[in-house]
Order: sequence, then structure tokens, then C-alpha cells
Amino acid sequence: MTQKELDNKKQVMKNAYKSARSAVIKGNMFMLAIGILLGAAFGAVVSSLANDVIMPAIAKAFVGTSDLSKWEIKGIYIGKFLAALINFIIISLCIFITLLIVFTIKNAIEYKKALKQPIVKEEIKPTNEELILDELKKINANLQAQNAQKNSNK
Repeated sequence: MTQKELDNKKQVMKNAYKSARSAVIKGNMFMLAIGILLGAAFGAVVSSLANDVIMPAIAKAFVGTSDLSKWEIKGIYIGKFLAALINFIIISLCIFITLLIVFTIKNAIEYKKALKQPIVKEEIKPTNEELILDELKKINANLQAQNAQKNSNK
């Protein structure tokens, strides 16, 4: 393991955030299963938080009653839609935070394992452009030497 790789693994929270974000974006079957399990496990708690704590506070602030679903503007029940939207946001946030915690633990374990491995020095290989530039410098030096030799023979 190189020092650069070790330093990369040291950023546990940053790597956890990247992993959690990519899991949400990727949407593969394993992550879907985790989402379903987490949604089932925390569904009652999050629904209670949303319906019993947050929604009455929002309803009293905007509507004046504790039931947001009764909020209506010219016959349109926007309260029901807002209640569903806020529930979705709260549940999504809880699942994302849970994934963030899981990946933080996973990355911390990987970092601890990486610390136990010896550090290998990285070999810095020149790029193709650098190799070409070196060849051009050699050719230029040879041409200058030949021109100097021709000028000294005159």
C-alpha cells in the first residue's frame, strides 16, 4: 500500500459520504434490499415522527389547526400532498443517514486494516509527453553539437 492510498483511506467520513451517495445514485439490487429493510424497520418510528411531531407543528404554523390534511386552497387539498412530501423527505433522509453511518463504519474498518499494511514507495514513471520531450532535447543537443562542429571546421 502506498502512502497516497493510505491517505485516501484516512478520509473516513468523506469516503463514507461518497459511498452512500453512489449507493443512492447506483440503485443496484443490494442497495434496494437494504433500503426496503431499513424502510420496514424504521417505518413506524419515522412515520410517528413525521405525523405526530413535525406535521402538527407545520399545520399549526400555516393552517391554524393540528391536521395538515385539512389545508385547502379554493377546493384543492394541498395539505395532503405536503404531508406526503414531507413524510417522503423525512424517510429518505433517515435512510441516507443510516447508509452514511454504515459506510463510515465500513471505511473506518478498511482504514484500520490499511494502517497495518506496510507502506510501499510509489515509482513515478514518466509520461509519454515527458519521454518525447527528453528525446527531443537529446536530438536538439546532438544537432547543436553537429552545428558547432561544422562551424569550428570552417
